[in-house]
Amino acid sequence: MSYNRAKIGNKKYHQGYYVLIHPEKYLGDPTRVVYRSSWELAFHKFCDSSSHVNKWSTENISIPYQITNDIGQVENHLYYPDYYIEMIKEGDKFFCEKLVIELKPKKELTIPAKPKKQTLKMLENYEYSLRTFKKNLHKWAFAKSWCERRHLKFLIITDDYLRERGLIP
Repeated sequence: MSYNRAKIGNKKYHQGYYVLIHPEKYLGDPTRVVYRSSWELAFHKFCDSSSHVNKWSTENISIPYQITNDIGQVENHLYYPDYYIEMIKEGDKFFCEKLVIELKPKKELTIPAKPKKQTLKMLENYEYSLRTFKKNLHKWAFAKSWCERRHLKFLIITDDYLRERGLIP
């Protein structure tokens, strides 16, 4: 079975369209299931093949959030988490846990370290990493609150978690 029907985007990254094995489980257009990394491809395969995943989709939920920019203006944004999954708990066919999931490298969950060598480029990269880290924390706080109000569980899954479960090498 080919999971990479068509390459999309930059050839440097592992991207393409995932071919569903169980299209009845997918919430959305089953012909347009995009993955943007090898981690997403591995997680797509897990969702599609696991008997514990009842329904799933990618980037189909939009969560509104606000952030204050550098000049103090409040900006409205939409956050599209990577996955929505309805999982059946093992041993309980009647309980379905609804999860909103973001896949992130573990290193992006901690504050970036200041560079030892302080060249202009390294400091620019550090500042960018700090802004991204701050924006993600803010976005995830909104997502967690949004999910709780809808009886959903918000999770951030890291590469460590995927490795522990044998989904990635």
